[in-house]
Amino acid sequence: MSLLTIVQYVAGRTNVPVPATVYGNTDPLIVQMMRLLEEEGNDLARRHPWQGITFEATHTSLAAEDQGALATIATNGYRDIKNGTFWDRTNKLPILGPLSDQEWQTFKGMATTGPRYWFRIRGGKLLINPVPAAGYTWAFEYISKNWILGVDGTSYRQYFLLDTDTILIPEDLVLMGLRWRWKKEKGLDYAEDYETYERQVKDAMGADGGKRTLCMDGSVRRPQPGIFVSDMSWNL
Repeated sequence: MSLLTIVQYVAGRTNVPVPATVYGNTDPLIVQMMRLLEEEGNDLARRHPWQGITFEATHTSLAAEDQGALATIATNGYRDIKNGTFWDRTNKLPILGPLSDQEWQTFKGMATTGPRYWFRIRGGKLLINPVPAAGYTWAFEYISKNWILGVDGTSYRQYFLLDTDTILIPEDLVLMGLRWRWKKEKGLDYAEDYETYERQVKDAMGADGGKRTLCMDGSVRRPQPGIFVSDMSWNL
């Protein structure tokens, strides 16, 4: 759904005149509804690493501890690195971390060396210990704060700029969220709408991106470095 269709739908449900346009509309009710929609989108985007706002960043290592600002490495509205996704693709090893401030200072004091690299985020920058060689290809997944997509399919943003802007987080949740926020803003009873919304958010979080098989022994199975032979790929 676009900015226009979302506001038109909720306006029709809340006895507000359905607008022909939203962005640039001077009607205070429509302006208020758009701002509440942005508030809902930003809050919902922060609550869960939705697959719709998950992106991959690649980086060529520098021969320095400071690899640069994460905002310039993960260029699409970087918010957080997804744990366990940071890999050195050249050496086929994970980049470990993030280190705490105490761990980082311990590593610095010990002058560590070796093939395994550790990372820390400080001051918005990606720091690596020990200092790597230049030219390695690194990659990680990250969560973006940009939950809005322009009609061109390439312009991502956090706030609306056109009526044709669409959203990358669950549309049904955004509609429900906007409805209870509107009622709250107008001093109406919104408790039931809010409770229903919260239940739906929890269900959507559990289903987002598909559900994985859980191991009853508590272990986490993930690919490890090594040689893999696929089942049924050999002759007897």
